[in-house]
Amino acid sequence: MLIPVLIFVGCMTAGVFVAARWLPDLAAGSVGGLAFFTVCGLLGAAAGMLGLHIYSIIEALGRFTSRGGGLFGGEGAILAGQLQSLVFDVGSLLALAGIVYLLAPAPEFDDAELVPEPAA
Repeated sequence: MLIPVLIFVGCMTAGVFVAARWLPDLAAGSVGGLAFFTVCGLLGAAAGMLGLHIYSIIEALGRFTSRGGGLFGGEGAILAGQLQSLVFDVGSLLALAGIVYLLAPAPEFDDAELVPEPAA
């Protein structure tokens, strides 16, 4: 029981760190900060769910092959169902994170920052 918890915490920590590091900035202030925190948390949760689903798929494959069953027998349907569950769970969290990010206030830029320099 300890291994799935460690996998989830490790993947979630990595997901939050990567999201906080490379996610483009949002507007300064409480609303932008809350949206950034929410998006980083949702992306971390998606990474944690991805790790848990991969762990469960590996465990299921180990159980199926140890019994002598083939991968594409009746167990293939179970594997396909687990992959469908992975895509639905992780995709839902990623979609929610994308919606929150797109609805969050954008940072304000000066017009001078947006105009490219003329080529010499």
